[in-house]
Amino acid sequence: MGIRFLLFFFLFSLPGIMCKESPDVTIIVRGSDLAAETNDEFVCATIDWWPPQKCNYNQCPWGKASVFNLDLNHTFLANAIQAFNPLRIRVGGSLQDKVVYGVENLGYPCEPISKVAGELFGFSKGCLSMARWDKLNLYSKRQEQL
Repeated sequence: MGIRFLLFFFLFSLPGIMCKESPDVTIIVRGSDLAAETNDEFVCATIDWWPPQKCNYNQCPWGKASVFNLDLNHTFLANAIQAFNPLRIRVGGSLQDKVVYGVENLGYPCEPISKVAGELFGFSKGCLSMARWDKLNLYSKRQEQL
Protein backbone atom coordinates (compact mmCIF):
# COMPACT_ATOMS: atom_id res chain seq x y z
CA MET A 1 0.00 0.00 0.00
CA GLY A 2 2.82 2.41 0.90
CA ILE A 3 4.60 1.92 -2.43
CA ARG A 4 1.37 2.53 -4.34
CA PHE A 5 0.78 5.75 -2.43
CA LEU A 6 4.33 6.94 -3.12
CA LEU A 7 4.00 6.05 -6.82
CA PHE A 8 0.63 7.82 -7.04
CA PHE A 9 2.01 10.89 -5.23
CA PHE A 10 5.08 10.98 -7.48
CA LEU A 11 3.04 10.67 -10.69
CA PHE A 12 0.51 13.21 -9.45
CA SER A 13 3.31 15.69 -8.62
CA LEU A 14 5.24 15.10 -11.85
CA PRO A 15 3.54 17.84 -13.91
CA GLY A 16 4.32 20.38 -11.19
CA ILE A 17 7.92 19.20 -10.96
CA MET A 18 8.39 19.27 -14.74
CA CYS A 19 6.79 22.68 -15.07
CA LYS A 20 9.40 25.39 -15.14
CA GLU A 21 8.84 29.09 -15.25
CA SER A 22 8.79 30.25 -18.86
CA PRO A 23 10.63 33.47 -19.64
CA ASP A 24 8.93 36.17 -21.70
CA VAL A 25 9.55 35.76 -25.39
CA THR A 26 9.93 38.55 -27.93
CA ILE A 27 9.06 37.88 -31.55
CA ILE A 28 10.32 40.26 -34.20
CA VAL A 29 8.65 40.29 -37.60
CA ARG A 30 10.63 41.91 -40.37
CA GLY A 31 8.08 43.13 -42.87
CA SER A 32 10.61 44.26 -45.43
CA ASP A 33 9.94 41.49 -47.96
CA LEU A 34 7.22 42.45 -50.42
CA ALA A 35 4.81 39.59 -51.05
CA ALA A 36 2.56 41.39 -53.54
CA GLU A 37 1.80 44.84 -54.78
CA THR A 38 -1.33 46.47 -56.13
CA ASN A 39 -1.90 49.81 -57.78
CA ASP A 40 -4.47 52.48 -56.91
CA GLU A 41 -6.94 51.04 -59.41
CA PHE A 42 -7.08 47.56 -57.87
CA VAL A 43 -10.66 46.27 -57.58
CA CYS A 44 -11.64 42.89 -56.13
CA ALA A 45 -15.06 41.26 -55.77
CA THR A 46 -16.01 38.00 -54.10
CA ILE A 47 -18.43 35.38 -55.34
CA ASP A 48 -19.60 33.63 -52.19
CA TRP A 49 -20.82 30.09 -51.48
CA TRP A 50 -24.11 30.98 -49.76
CA PRO A 51 -27.10 29.06 -51.11
CA PRO A 52 -30.45 30.80 -51.77
CA GLN A 53 -31.70 29.51 -48.39
CA LYS A 54 -29.30 31.84 -46.51
CA CYS A 55 -31.53 34.35 -44.75
CA ASN A 56 -31.02 37.03 -42.11
CA TYR A 57 -33.88 38.85 -40.40
CA ASN A 58 -36.40 37.27 -42.81
CA GLN A 59 -34.44 38.60 -45.78
CA CYS A 60 -32.92 36.10 -48.22
CA PRO A 61 -30.75 38.27 -50.48
CA TRP A 62 -28.46 35.65 -52.00
CA GLY A 63 -30.92 34.27 -54.53
CA LYS A 64 -28.89 33.34 -57.60
CA ALA A 65 -25.71 35.15 -56.60
CA SER A 66 -23.71 32.14 -55.40
CA VAL A 67 -20.81 30.20 -56.86
CA PHE A 68 -23.29 27.36 -57.27
CA ASN A 69 -25.98 29.19 -59.22
CA LEU A 70 -24.73 32.55 -60.56
CA ASP A 71 -25.91 33.02 -64.16
CA LEU A 72 -22.60 33.28 -65.99
CA ASN A 73 -24.40 34.09 -69.24
CA HIS A 74 -26.14 37.21 -67.92
CA THR A 75 -24.98 40.31 -69.80
CA PHE A 76 -25.20 42.42 -66.63
CA LEU A 77 -22.43 40.33 -65.05
CA ALA A 78 -20.15 40.59 -68.08
CA ASN A 79 -20.78 44.35 -68.36
CA ALA A 80 -20.04 44.88 -64.66
CA ILE A 81 -16.77 42.97 -64.94
CA GLN A 82 -15.73 45.01 -67.98
CA ALA A 83 -16.72 48.28 -66.28
CA PHE A 84 -14.43 47.52 -63.33
CA ASN A 85 -11.54 46.32 -65.50
CA PRO A 86 -9.05 45.27 -64.20
CA LEU A 87 -11.29 43.39 -61.78
CA ARG A 88 -10.09 40.41 -59.77
CA ILE A 89 -12.76 37.95 -58.75
CA ARG A 90 -12.24 35.92 -55.62
CA VAL A 91 -14.21 32.72 -55.13
CA GLY A 92 -14.61 32.20 -51.42
CA GLY A 93 -16.40 33.28 -48.31
CA SER A 94 -17.64 31.97 -44.99
CA LEU A 95 -18.56 28.49 -46.22
CA GLN A 96 -15.37 27.84 -48.19
CA ASP A 97 -14.05 25.39 -45.58
CA LYS A 98 -17.24 23.35 -45.97
CA VAL A 99 -16.89 22.94 -49.75
CA VAL A 100 -15.49 19.85 -51.44
CA TYR A 101 -14.97 19.40 -55.15
CA GLY A 102 -16.76 16.72 -57.14
CA VAL A 103 -13.68 15.01 -58.53
CA GLU A 104 -13.90 11.47 -59.90
CA ASN A 105 -12.55 9.81 -56.76
CA LEU A 106 -14.63 11.82 -54.28
CA GLY A 107 -16.04 8.59 -52.86
CA TYR A 108 -19.57 9.84 -52.18
CA PRO A 109 -22.29 11.73 -54.06
CA CYS A 110 -21.63 15.39 -54.88
CA GLU A 111 -24.48 17.00 -52.91
CA PRO A 112 -25.10 20.76 -52.65
CA ILE A 113 -24.86 22.75 -49.44
CA SER A 114 -28.09 22.52 -47.49
CA LYS A 115 -29.55 24.14 -44.40
CA VAL A 116 -28.83 22.06 -41.27
CA ALA A 117 -29.57 23.32 -37.77
CA GLY A 118 -26.65 22.98 -35.39
CA GLU A 119 -23.96 23.01 -38.08
CA LEU A 120 -21.40 25.80 -38.40
CA PHE A 121 -23.22 28.79 -39.98
CA GLY A 122 -26.33 26.59 -40.12
CA PHE A 123 -25.32 24.76 -43.30
CA SER A 124 -23.94 21.36 -44.23
CA LYS A 125 -20.82 20.51 -46.13
CA GLY A 126 -21.48 20.82 -49.87
CA CYS A 127 -19.94 19.87 -53.17
CA LEU A 128 -19.08 21.91 -56.25
CA SER A 129 -19.46 19.70 -59.29
CA MET A 130 -16.62 19.54 -61.78
CA ALA A 131 -19.07 20.65 -64.49
CA ARG A 132 -19.74 23.86 -62.53
CA TRP A 133 -16.03 24.31 -61.82
CA ASP A 134 -15.30 23.99 -65.54
CA LYS A 135 -17.93 26.65 -66.34
CA LEU A 136 -16.48 29.05 -63.75
CA ASN A 137 -12.95 28.43 -64.99
CA LEU A 138 -13.92 28.94 -68.65
CA TYR A 139 -15.82 32.11 -67.75
CA SER A 140 -12.78 33.45 -65.93
CA LYS A 141 -10.50 32.73 -68.88
CA ARG A 142 -12.91 34.46 -71.29
CA GLN A 143 -13.02 37.55 -69.08
CA GLU A 144 -9.21 37.71 -69.04
CA GLN A 145 -9.22 37.92 -72.83
CA LEU A 146 -11.49 41.00 -72.92
